[in-house]
Amino acid sequence: MSVTATVFAAEDDGARDAPAPVGGSFVEPLVDRLHAEYGGDRQAIRGLALEALGVFAGARVQAFVPILVEKRLRQFCRALG
Repeated sequence: MSVTATVFAAEDDGARDAPAPVGGSFVEPLVDRLHAEYGGDRQAIRGLALEALGVFAGARVQAFVPILVEKRLRQFCRALG
């Protein structure tokens, strides 16, 4: 299984209009879950998710990228709360 993602800058308003990557996107469901759990600004959470995703863009093994992105975002959300 491979994960493909398009990385946008946090301030990019076109992120939601972008076509879904092959295999689906885990970012929007993750943003929804974290927003429901911790509150906060959805756009800020989405921007952080995309930033974290960009860190792993060149990783040789992509299978664990969604888990690693979620872990980083949860740490950030916990620190804010």
